[in-house]
Amino acid sequence: MNEQMYSIGPLMKAARKFKKFNQADVAQAIGCSQSALSKMEHNLLIPSAPQWFLFSRFTSIPPETLETGIIDRHSKVKFNNDQVSLGFKIPKKYRHFRAGKVREIYPFLFYLEKKVGPDAHKDFIASTGLETEFFLDFDNLINFQLFLDSMEYFIKLGKNSDETINEIVSVGQNDLYWNHYKVEWMKLGSVAAVLNEYANEQLFFQTDFQLKVEGQGGRTLVSYFPEYHLKQFAASASNEQVRFLNTYRKKTLENLIKRILDQNVTFDLIAETQNSPLGARFEVKTHAASQAS
Repeated sequence: MNEQMYSIGPLMKAARKFKKFNQADVAQAIGCSQSALSKMEHNLLIPSAPQWFLFSRFTSIPPETLETGIIDRHSKVKFNNDQVSLGFKIPKKYRHFRAGKVREIYPFLFYLEKKVGPDAHKDFIASTGLETEFFLDFDNLINFQLFLDSMEYFIKLGKNSDETINEIVSVGQNDLYWNHYKVEWMKLGSVAAVLNEYANEQLFFQTDFQLKVEGQGGRTLVSYFPEYHLKQFAASASNEQVRFLNTYRKKTLENLIKRILDQNVTFDLIAETQNSPLGARFEVKTHAASQAS
């Protein structure tokens, strides 16, 4: 995840495994030997421009992949899609109820690498039992346990204050995370419109929760409704993980409105009984001063 130059090898391995291709299939498609492809994946050999073009077309990865260092096909999440990610060896606890994208934990990974250090970044990935290349593809599917484990890693590091969570969001939810959505949503003129569009686009992020934006008596509310498959994860979530999750949601919504509309808006968690500890409801508090400016 370097900012300017990326290694081609890991991207090639990530793209191949996403499609569940073996090296022989890909080598034949780009006109090289399997040995040469293996060297490319290990950064011992650089593919020629024609080889990279053929590889990109064969594995269906976007042309900007080399610039961003992340594969992002802008596809919708399909719950437990057996055509996605299973080219990787996925530990049992992460294999079931896969309803989110790697995009969802990218801010944690980016923050670890850039603000905590490469060693912490590598240590976290090693703790998951997943290959590093798995996290180079936003469309690889994860389950909510991996999201919980990401938060737990930060909790164990002592990086779970509101200030740190805000920094994870502001640093990690960058232009790459939001991708083209930021450009499209900047055409919208109100907080409610942006929130509604964000809720409508959740299939490009996750299907663990339904997001609903409601207007009630002049108030704007944003609600997170967990899907039924999250029931088992809810039972194991600690109070601190739930607090971390809701703070992360709050900061995400506030950061979104700031990035899109350049408005300072507060989202207050409403204290009410939820059917699941993973559910939550926030009330939008628009700052008069920011509206006037």
